[in-house]
Amino acid sequence: MNQRQRFNVSRRLLRSGHPQRMDEMLRKYKTDVEIYELLRSFEEVTISRDAWKHAEHLVVALCYLETNGLDGATLKMRTGILNLLKAFGVDLTKEMPYHETITVFWMRTAYAYSLMNKEQSLVEKANGLCQLFDKDHPLKFYSRDLLFSDRARSEFVEPDLIPFDHIQSTDLTSTETV
Repeated sequence: MNQRQRFNVSRRLLRSGHPQRMDEMLRKYKTDVEIYELLRSFEEVTISRDAWKHAEHLVVALCYLETNGLDGATLKMRTGILNLLKAFGVDLTKEMPYHETITVFWMRTAYAYSLMNKEQSLVEKANGLCQLFDKDHPLKFYSRDLLFSDRARSEFVEPDLIPFDHIQSTDLTSTETV
């Protein structure tokens, strides 16, 4: 469900007098325990390929950022993703599904989001991060050609549409939900 669809569902639920149902739909995580269970399953490479989606990437990134700083968290995320890909049976000598630019982009975005919302609990940050940023968000900053190039896959490249500093200064301060 994209942000516009979530917004429309939210409006309908509010008008129908079911704010609890709306909150349940928009909140993926309810407890720190759920979040740390996700982190454990990532680190132990027991999470299934079907369960490893965009939101899970973001939440694991957020967990690492909470305790490791940006550089340490990025290293842990990179290593963890590569370990997970191997566990999924991906032959990294023949194909390379890991994408350095996307990893660094999301780590920087999650880091900025976390700093800007430092007063929130881990659960609130995780849910907010997942609600605010869909998987196509990098395409606001990168052309498709650059983002999906071999170079961007193997090394971090700066955005070609909007400079990265705009990600922290404008995009994260937006409260617009559509």
